[in-house]
Amino acid sequence: MSGIQPGTIAMHLSRRAQFTNPEVLEQFIAAGKKKAQYGHLKLFFLSVLGGLFLGLGATMSSQVGGRWGGTKGQNMIMFGGFGIPFGLMMIVFTGAELVTGNYLVFSLLMLHEPTKKNFLQTMRSFIISWYGNWCGTLLVASCLAWQSGVVKTVLSDFDEREPTFATAEEAKAAFADDWCTTGAFVNSNACFLVKSTVMRLNMDWDIAVTRGVACNFLVSTALWLAQLSQEQVSKIFSIWICIVMFISSGFEHVVVNQLLCSLGMMIGAGKYGDVTWGDMLGNNLIPVSFGNFIGALVLAMIMYGCYHREMPEYVANEKLKHSVEGTEVSVVVSDDSARGGK
Repeated sequence: MSGIQPGTIAMHLSRRAQFTNPEVLEQFIAAGKKKAQYGHLKLFFLSVLGGLFLGLGATMSSQVGGRWGGTKGQNMIMFGGFGIPFGLMMIVFTGAELVTGNYLVFSLLMLHEPTKKNFLQTMRSFIISWYGNWCGTLLVASCLAWQSGVVKTVLSDFDEREPTFATAEEAKAAFADDWCTTGAFVNSNACFLVKSTVMRLNMDWDIAVTRGVACNFLVSTALWLAQLSQEQVSKIFSIWICIVMFISSGFEHVVVNQLLCSLGMMIGAGKYGDVTWGDMLGNNLIPVSFGNFIGALVLAMIMYGCYHREMPEYVANEKLKHSVEGTEVSVVVSDDSARGGK
């Protein structure tokens, strides 16, 4: 006799590999209703945790991708493939809060139940989770990356340790020469952070918004695909492939930028590129946040418009509504709909 008990095979064969799209839509709406009940402190600390996770992932990406010598394409693949996807995986599996994920969840809730109460809860969630995520990334940037010495200080008025360069002119001359590549690219992570921060803080609004839209459309798709799956490996792969797509394409994510730009400013991007923390907020974080919201809203509108009439709750309500003298009239759902439109 084998060790398989009677009924075990049938049980495993009967389990579906994934949910349908209408079921996932209903799950996101239910998640929005649940999140709306969170207290301020719970929402804030879960958001700080989300910022810590994604901040640690972005720090790893800058360490690995920033130090990878070779072509720009190789750098972007390494930067996107290792670090940031891991942070989002940890957020999904632990239930931490990410403002860009809340853009999707609460957009679906508002499309389903556009009430004043839900609107106020949506605004509350957006504000608290945005601020909490930034607090989490600031903790990573200041304590775990900068003060720990993981990332070298290029120019700074705040670090008690001696900076690498005394003036911005010295730094620019070294960056243009071979300082970033010496010692097997040991300094190139600092080069990447400083130069990318200056680039982002001088970005035009239309570019920042557009890149934000594309980014969070892909991040929201990652969350949707992860929710479709019922086992961990599929969720991991779904998240990884979408995140690699958005990062290697050069799109902008507000929480990732909260880490990269904050850390870049701490190690000397301000003096190197004559940019300020106000530039970070006004030229990058605000327009990218707006673009991220639009990206999530686009996916939410498409998925809700296509699948809300096939949600289990909607089908049950329609059956009840069309019952005549106690006789139930069934609502027919096509085979394509039952398979999630595939």
